[in-house]
Amino acid sequence: MMNYLRSILCLLALTMVSPIFSQDNNDAWPWDFPQSVKLKMDAGQVVLSPYTYYPSSVEKGEPLRQAVLIFYDTTVKEVGEEKTILNNYGKVVEMPNALIIPLPKKAKAKKGDVVLTWWQSGSGLQRAIVVDDSKPQEPKVCYLDLTWPDNPESPKLEEKRKGESLKPGSFGVLKDNQWQSGAQVAIRKDNEWLKGMLIHEDGDKVLVLGFGSKIEAYDKADVRIIPFKEKIKVGDKVWASWVNTYRPDYVVTEVDNLTGHVYVKREGRGSIESKSITEVTKVLE
Repeated sequence: MMNYLRSILCLLALTMVSPIFSQDNNDAWPWDFPQSVKLKMDAGQVVLSPYTYYPSSVEKGEPLRQAVLIFYDTTVKEVGEEKTILNNYGKVVEMPNALIIPLPKKAKAKKGDVVLTWWQSGSGLQRAIVVDDSKPQEPKVCYLDLTWPDNPESPKLEEKRKGESLKPGSFGVLKDNQWQSGAQVAIRKDNEWLKGMLIHEDGDKVLVLGFGSKIEAYDKADVRIIPFKEKIKVGDKVWASWVNTYRPDYVVTEVDNLTGHVYVKREGRGSIESKSITEVTKVLE
């Protein structure tokens, strides 16, 4: 009798957890967003994509919505309507179009422009601000998504302010306050504003790269673009990034327009923190 009851309990447990397993099944596209985003790109074009992490997660059977999906640079081998074949130094990978961000072949940038690129002396997707446009197709930039000294008088800043030259065809210029791949966004969820970067938008849905390089789809109505050309000055009260959210009650103590960094301090407490222009805003009030 005891064995019979134990068997019944096991069956009930499996019945209760099976929906969870089906939700985590990563054989299917898990996001409420179309895979077949229409992209303008050609063979040989440079793109940004989690071309290593995504196939690895699928192979391991990891739930894709919880997977770390870091975007790197690679090139297009063959364009498809729903999936595109990418060529990474001879290794061929098939990727959903929704996880590919094309970079223009012959973009030019001017001083003060914000661009989407990758850390070219390191790795990984980056937004950056142009500090020298003497070579518009190879501008020098300061990266906005790398760690920056909190002390505006730090001797390390002298070298950082010089910037790093980008390769031709390795960046795209971002337009302020536009629904464009690479735009910084805030997502309203559970009475908080989460921070993220727009991958693609389609109709009333957006696909966002969030905290910890995890991807999620949201209703466009719940998402706000963070402008990077706000007129922010010393003394302004602003929202600023804190871990994976935007929090209010920060005060601006200094602005470095050249490198796209703002120094803030939490009202009544805390020390000065350096934030990029993607991490500070007045528009969420």
